[in-house]
Amino acid sequence: MTRYRVAVIGCGKVGALYEREAGRPKPASHAGAAVRDPRTELVALADTSPTALARAKKLFPRARAYSSASECLQTERPDIAVIATPVSARLSLVRLCLRYGVRAIICEKPLASSAVEAAKITRAVERSDAAFVLNYPRRFAPLFSRVRRAITSGALGAVQQVTCYYSNGLYNNGGHAIDSLLYLLGEDMKVRWAAVNKRAAHPPGDPCMDATLETKKGARVMLQSVDQKAYGIFDIRLFGTKGERSFIDYGTTLIEAAPRRSFFKEVRQLDRARARVHTSPEGNVLAETLKALAKKERPNGAKQGFTVLRTLDAIRHAAKKK
Repeated sequence: MTRYRVAVIGCGKVGALYEREAGRPKPASHAGAAVRDPRTELVALADTSPTALARAKKLFPRARAYSSASECLQTERPDIAVIATPVSARLSLVRLCLRYGVRAIICEKPLASSAVEAAKITRAVERSDAAFVLNYPRRFAPLFSRVRRAITSGALGAVQQVTCYYSNGLYNNGGHAIDSLLYLLGEDMKVRWAAVNKRAAHPPGDPCMDATLETKKGARVMLQSVDQKAYGIFDIRLFGTKGERSFIDYGTTLIEAAPRRSFFKEVRQLDRARARVHTSPEGNVLAETLKALAKKERPNGAKQGFTVLRTLDAIRHAAKKK
């Protein structure tokens, strides 16, 4: 069995330190996933923060530690590089990985600090032989694939309306909703209205925003943020002409409801009492990357990330007009 060498660049929470949290399902970080998968070997950790690097090294003592990403890539020559740094460093690190011949790059979301930078990353990846997988994991999840098939096959009918609920920042978590919709609906969306939700908590510089979007086929999409101080949320409800599909529990539970006769002779209603419920974990970005390497495929998740950022930028621009 081929074992791929993995280097994690950026040893913050998602890169490595979520493994310290007892309540989180494991693996809880990119480094943890690389250690647990028998097809991969975590060979290196890199971070410019001595504190973060020391904490990550304590969790993963077998991996070599580097304060320089360039030195790490040059010395280790990993097959897979995970970029889990702050967003401002993404462009330079992608270029660095490509320069040192990394075969596959796993990049945290959002792809870049702007659609302009995202376009530069997309072009750099297109000119390379590397596979590029962006960590929006729901597009790798079985439940989301199931609903996508229901839409493309016509089993759900024409999509009439979609509502997405998210918390904790438009770019931080709203991007998950936009990427999920791009995957499920298979088409771009135009922003019709947007406004800042001033009552919702958010990361510094990334306020929550509500928006109305519309697909080319005429489906209306509502993006609604809530205050994470009360509770976190990631739910999607899709209404087609042949039924409803609802994702709850951060997308790990799917509820399928079909219409039936109602008390009103000429009106049907959704039979939620007999709805089917399915559960499945989130998609696995490392497994998706390994599958691409095994099949010698070259996915360009940067192109996907550019589309997400372009949509998020359009929402922010529309909100500024309010």
